[in-house]
Amino acid sequence: MVSGYVVGIDLGTSNTVAVIRSPDGRRRPVLFDGAPLMPSAVFLTDNGQLAVGRDAQRLAQLDPGRYEPNPKRRIDEPSVLLGSSEIPTVHMLAAVLRAVAVGVAEVTRYAPPVVLTYPASWGQTRRKMLHDAAVTAGFGDVSMLPEPVAAARYFISALNHPLPPGQAVVVYDFGGGTIDIAVVRNDPQGFTVIGSGGLEDVGGLDLDAALVERLGEVLAASQPDVWRRLQDPRTSQERRDRRLFWEDIRGAKEMLSRTTVAPVSVPGVESALHLTRDELEAKIGPMITRTVNETARVVRDSGLTANGLAGILLVGGSSRVPLVARMLHRELGVVPTVLEQPELPVAEGAVVHPSELTADGRVPVATGTASVPVSAPPSGTQSMIYPVSGVPMSAPPVSGPPVSAPPVSGPPLPVSAAPVSPAVTYTPAPPKPPQLPAPPPSGGRKRAALIAGIGAAVLLIAGGAFALKAYNDNTTTPSSTKSDAPAVIGKWEKLSELPTKIGIEGAGAAVVNRQLWVIGGYTAEEPRGTTDQVWIYDLDRTNSWVKGPKLPRTLSHMGVVLDSNKTIWVLGGLASDGATDQVWQLKLGSETWEEGPKLPAKRNSGVALQDSDGIIFAGGTGSDGFATDTIWALDAGGWKSIGQLSQKREKLTATTDRAGRIWFIGGRRQKGDGVTLDSIDIMQERKMTNDHLTMDGPREGAAAMLITKVGLCVLGGNNGPKALGWWCQDASKTATLPKLDLPRAGQAVAISGGTIYAVGGYNGEQNLNGSFDVEAFQYTT
Repeated sequence: MVSGYVVGIDLGTSNTVAVIRSPDGRRRPVLFDGAPLMPSAVFLTDNGQLAVGRDAQRLAQLDPGRYEPNPKRRIDEPSVLLGSSEIPTVHMLAAVLRAVAVGVAEVTRYAPPVVLTYPASWGQTRRKMLHDAAVTAGFGDVSMLPEPVAAARYFISALNHPLPPGQAVVVYDFGGGTIDIAVVRNDPQGFTVIGSGGLEDVGGLDLDAALVERLGEVLAASQPDVWRRLQDPRTSQERRDRRLFWEDIRGAKEMLSRTTVAPVSVPGVESALHLTRDELEAKIGPMITRTVNETARVVRDSGLTANGLAGILLVGGSSRVPLVARMLHRELGVVPTVLEQPELPVAEGAVVHPSELTADGRVPVATGTASVPVSAPPSGTQSMIYPVSGVPMSAPPVSGPPVSAPPVSGPPLPVSAAPVSPAVTYTPAPPKPPQLPAPPPSGGRKRAALIAGIGAAVLLIAGGAFALKAYNDNTTTPSSTKSDAPAVIGKWEKLSELPTKIGIEGAGAAVVNRQLWVIGGYTAEEPRGTTDQVWIYDLDRTNSWVKGPKLPRTLSHMGVVLDSNKTIWVLGGLASDGATDQVWQLKLGSETWEEGPKLPAKRNSGVALQDSDGIIFAGGTGSDGFATDTIWALDAGGWKSIGQLSQKREKLTATTDRAGRIWFIGGRRQKGDGVTLDSIDIMQERKMTNDHLTMDGPREGAAAMLITKVGLCVLGGNNGPKALGWWCQDASKTATLPKLDLPRAGQAVAISGGTIYAVGGYNGEQNLNGSFDVEAFQYTT
């Protein structure tokens, strides 16, 4: 028997769950607003604190730019822009864990030892950040355990399911944001993860989105005005209606796990629509098939067959869908174990003492990717330790029904409907010893001043610009003050060259789910021309390129935007017959480009980006070959003019802080006249300002960005034949940025997790019309 309290915490992509083990061995969930699930969301308040959970969701209605629904997804980024402040990712995670500490303290009256679970695929860097977040939140004795190992412990202990030595179980963890799959074997030294995998682009929220799309088809035909409001809400009431619609869709999905028909209420429509289980399964079937195929692959790569499996454990709220169990059974021939509350096993398994798992009471010491304590720098593998405590236990809380999390980044805006208690907030502070967490602060909530952008959108512009985790050089985070950049903040590293037969410039680039996409471009050798080729490079698993879905036509010098739904947009560009007004979209998981709303006029060498309200396209060359000064924005009704540049520009670049401010930079005033610009126009809240900046010299074909602790910078470009390096608004920072081996203009630039990728480009002085080079620069902070 273990004496003392122990807490198991499963900090998930969408929701966080915690389970307390009492001194007498009983286990019970921690309740948050009466439910065992707390949304893992955070919101930066006006006073610099982080509200979490359902409070964060509600506050997001006022200012979505201060909201991060999924901090765990940002684990590879040192910080995240909330409003106009860079918040360290470890502080966001600590805020969520701080809320858990408050709930735990209601039972234990102190901060007990905690076991944090993590995905089996995580390396030491990610685990250390999670561990540091727990210490910062007030937990002093922190151990860590892979999520599938915790689930396997639950499988044996709570379900009384034997797992003989040498046998293995599959843990199929279908959460709100991802699907994680692992094979766990009972080895002599303890549980070992012998195989893992998963999909980052399939989760419960994707199932919800598929059902919204299905009902959207019905509404678009019968009630187009209602569907427009649900798709593109413009008022507070419309945003509430969208949230309620998504919540009802989710409720219908969960109901269809028990019945064959479920009603869906539509705000503004008197009669409810109905979803059937057949419709649900037809719509989500392809996604479930992908997860089942991935499961079979992980089992196969682990050197096992279905006959070697002792079971399949379904965890995560999305695993409730009956189709999941049926398809896994059909594929692997093993009947999965279906749980009533699949959100709880990982956190509960984390507090199962290893001595409960064997008949002789010995405590196994797990190796490989099993239990990894990280309270100190790793010096060997240890078993989990449960300290002694004499604190009496409280009465077990009464659990209500699980509450699912709202959709993640992008439409619809995640918010909560139910009234909530005062916000649990967190202000970053140095790590401290275990103590009773303070009660949540009270006080009013102010209306945020800035309406910021779509939180998860990543902006990428071909041969031009993108937004890099915006940084306001005049603003500090709540826990730190502005400091000078280090002498060197990183270096460029060569990746595998593009497999094109000839070099390119003027291509587009985007990073989607850790894959670098290079789209189109202008070839380097005679006869020079545009290409329709798309290349994809896996940033995690391979060192090679594969072909992606070809563009519908050959293109270069276009705008490229990756929106919050991970749809790639290709806007305008240079086609074989000159400038084009066509817009193409490639949705996540699709192999086919679809045509979008055309630009108001033909353009190439313009710049595209996404601000807080949608996509913007500015400048570029018209069909007459001359530069233009137009600025267009795309909304539900199509493209509209929102202003003019101070000068006509082509081959310009731009970036945004996604809090309403946009910089339009450099370019050429008129095709062929040799006049290159050094001026910078500034737009605020979609209105041109009288503020103007200038660079240290003219440049065209560059890429603009905002770099944490550095500020506004521009990479590459040229002035006449001379290719240029970095320019930063803060001149003292320019020398701290690493130089490319060969400076270039016309590069395709993209980012992922604080890494800048530069692809192709030209250098007139070197007579280089296009390059194969692909280089990556990870800045440090």
